[in-house]
Amino acid sequence: IILKVYTDAGIVGIGETGRGEDYAGVRRNAEFLKGRNVLDFNLNRLELPVRAGYTAWEMALYDIVGKAVGWPVYKLLGGLAQPKVLVGYWCGRRTPEGMRRVAERAVAGKFTSIKMKCKQGDPVVQAVEVIRKVDASLKVVVDPNTRYKSLQDFLPVGKALDAIGNMLVFEDPFDKNDYAGYRELRRQVKTHVALHLGDPRAMIRGIREQACSVFNTGGNPGMASFVANCYLAEAAGIPVWHGSGNDCGIVDASYLHSCAAARNCTLPSDILSFLREDDLIVNPIEIRDSYALVSDRPGLGVELDEDAVRRYQAKG
Repeated sequence: IILKVYTDAGIVGIGETGRGEDYAGVRRNAEFLKGRNVLDFNLNRLELPVRAGYTAWEMALYDIVGKAVGWPVYKLLGGLAQPKVLVGYWCGRRTPEGMRRVAERAVAGKFTSIKMKCKQGDPVVQAVEVIRKVDASLKVVVDPNTRYKSLQDFLPVGKALDAIGNMLVFEDPFDKNDYAGYRELRRQVKTHVALHLGDPRAMIRGIREQACSVFNTGGNPGMASFVANCYLAEAAGIPVWHGSGNDCGIVDASYLHSCAAARNCTLPSDILSFLREDDLIVNPIEIRDSYALVSDRPGLGVELDEDAVRRYQAKG
């Protein structure tokens, strides 16, 4: 769902929800916002009637305030920590031959890493070996989304991947609550071990349990929450990256501003709208040598492509 918020000052803010959002709930929040002053809201914690579309409303209101004061959103999130953000290529589950084509596209695009999905039983070791043959410098993030049943099921795979020499991160290979399993995995491999967590309480538990060496703390906690999570991880000496739901350009712009405001967001983030048939923004986010360049235009710094919206609009 694409949101447009109009103000009587003539400023329009834009936002984008994830897939499968509750349309009725989004409309309820729209009615709640009518007639209110954007500057009266605490953007760090929007008090909305329901959660539906929260991050999209957050994007739109930050976009408005940034345009009103002439600031890019990263300044509203605490200031610029990095003018460009490391990003990686991405793919779902692939056969080794399919992974060869993905790796070749990543190299052609001058990306320095690939994040790949898998599940227990997939030929993931062979796929990562293919990536190394295409380009030994191309690093790999393997994300099973907890699809391995246990440490015992993943450990032989993890050790085999570890030995290839191009691994960067194992993300969520098995149940995230198996802290002892994650500690043991960290003990037995050289590769970073990550938990994908957006709740700061869960992050604190993961830190205390020494269950991971890095965090994926994205995937729509919201811009302000992401930056707060980064501060938390930084205090523990843990680098992070921003995950995604394979979104379009407005959401990716919000991710980019969030990452730009977090100095420990140094692992390749999932800013992936370049993979879309259309990202729904006029000018795509510029990615150069595996870095997304941060816009210094006011607000989110992107413009909605109205023609593309009409072309792809779902009729219901």
